[in-house]
Amino acid sequence: MPISRSILFALASAASLGAAATAQEARFHYDGDLRLSPQTGRLAADWTITAHEDDLTEVSFLLSAALGEAQIGGPDVVSATSVLAEGFNGSMRTYTVELAPSVNGADRVVTMTYSGALFAEPARSPINTLDTDKVELTVDSFWLPFDQRFSSLVTADLDIWLPGEWDGVTMQAITRTAGGFHIDQDIPALDLAFTLMSDARRIEAPGYVIHDTRNPGGENLDALAGALEHCTGYLNDLSAGAGPLPDASIIVTSRDEGGYSRGTLIALTDIAETSEASLTQFICHELSHYWSHGNAMTVENWLNESFADYIAIIAMRDALGEAAYEDRIAAYQRQVEAAAQELPPVWTPQTTDRPPYLVAYRKGPLALARAEALIGREPFARFIRSMMQARVSTTPQMLDVFETVAGREDREAFEAVLAE
Repeated sequence: MPISRSILFALASAASLGAAATAQEARFHYDGDLRLSPQTGRLAADWTITAHEDDLTEVSFLLSAALGEAQIGGPDVVSATSVLAEGFNGSMRTYTVELAPSVNGADRVVTMTYSGALFAEPARSPINTLDTDKVELTVDSFWLPFDQRFSSLVTADLDIWLPGEWDGVTMQAITRTAGGFHIDQDIPALDLAFTLMSDARRIEAPGYVIHDTRNPGGENLDALAGALEHCTGYLNDLSAGAGPLPDASIIVTSRDEGGYSRGTLIALTDIAETSEASLTQFICHELSHYWSHGNAMTVENWLNESFADYIAIIAMRDALGEAAYEDRIAAYQRQVEAAAQELPPVWTPQTTDRPPYLVAYRKGPLALARAEALIGREPFARFIRSMMQARVSTTPQMLDVFETVAGREDREAFEAVLAE
C-alpha cells in the first residue's frame, strides 16, 4: 500500500519543514493562544505575528474560510482586506495586510483573532482532524495564517488550551501544562504541525516514540520498530559528526492515504499491509531529510528528495539485501521509461525550474545509483558523509564535494549523467 504525501508537498519538500532549516532565517514569529473544543470541532485562535523582514511592505495570509472573518490589528498595520476564494483544499480567505515602513530595521507586528468550526464541511484532505479521539493539525487545513508565498519559515510559541487527558507530539518541543500544552518551535520551519491524542498505544525506545492511533491497532508495529531502529542506526553511523538524529515521533493512523513528514515528526497511513521494504525505505527517506538543505522551491529540490530517497534505498539494501535493492532500482527504471513525456535532466548549469516528481523521486535516485557504481560503495558513503557535514545546499557545492572524494574525471562523468 503506497504511503501518500500531504498537499503541501506539492509546494515544498520536507527539507524546509524540519530541523534542516536551521541555515535559513525565520521571516515570522508566531506567538499565540489556541483554544480547542473537540466535542464541537471548534477552535479559537489569538495570534501576535512578528514580521522580521524590514523591507516587507505587504503580506498575504491564507486562512480557512470555515473560521469566519478574522479580526486584524496591530501597531504596524496600515490596512487589511480579505477576499474569499476557492483553494486547493477548500474555501479560503486571503488577508492582504499593508505594513507601515520599518523604522531603523525594526520588526513589525500583526495581530489576528478568529474562531469557528474548522471542518464544518468535510475536508478534502484526510490528514487534519479535530475530534474527541485526535486533534491533528497541519498547514493542509490552513488552521493558522499561512504566508501566500509558501516559502516563509516561521518560529512559534503556542499555548494550547484543551481539557482532558491527552498525549501530544509536534515538530520540535511540546510540554504538558495545567491547561493543555505549550509548543516551542525555535528552529525555523514552514509549518507549525502537531497531533494530540486521547487514546493511543505508545511504544517508546531510544531514538523514537511510536503512537498507534488505530483501534484496536497493533498490526505491523514490530516491522515499524525494526525499520526505525535500523534507519536511525544506519543514518547516525553514516553521518558521523553531522549527527546524531534527534528523537523521532511516529504516528500510525487508520487512514488509507495522507502520510507526511515534518522533520522527525512522521505520520503514517495504516501500515497493516505495508511491506517491510516499503516501510524501511519510507522511514529512512523521511529521517534522511534531517540533512536536506536545498531550497525546496527551486531546482535544488532534487538535492533534497533524490538524496533522501537514494540514502533510504541503500539503507534498505543494508537491512534487506541486494535483491530488495535491485527490485527497487528496476521499478524506478520502469517508471522513468514509462513516463508520458520525455523527462528533463536532473540538473544542468542552465536548469532553473523546480524538478517534477519523476525527476526528483525517480530519475535523480537512479543518477545517484550510477554515481555509486562509478566510484564504489565505500567512496560513495564518504561522499554522502562529507555532504552531510558540509551542509550542502546547491548542486555546484555537491559536485565540488564529489570531486574531492572521487576526482575530476568522475565528477565530469557524474555531471554528464545529471544532464541526460
